[in-house]
Amino acid sequence: MTIPKKFQIFDEHVELSDKDAERLSVYLSGWMSLHAFLLQGVNDADIRRLVIIEIMGMRRLSILDRLMSRLNTNQRKKIQTKLKIALQ
Repeated sequence: MTIPKKFQIFDEHVELSDKDAERLSVYLSGWMSLHAFLLQGVNDADIRRLVIIEIMGMRRLSILDRLMSRLNTNQRKKIQTKLKIALQ
């Protein structure tokens, strides 16, 4: 699947295959299905793909805010882990 350049909002280039879009788009049907999916421990790459799918589709700000919040939380946890190791 080709992502238009204006939707490549992340520093790292996001690859989105048709299989990824098919697999992930079902979780964007509503907040409850997305919430249940996020509780399973989704990786950052899939969260970025979900953001791209959402901004290419319905553009619901509430869903985008929650996805970006989860992405920020994951990144903060990684940094905190590295910080704890560095301070030992």
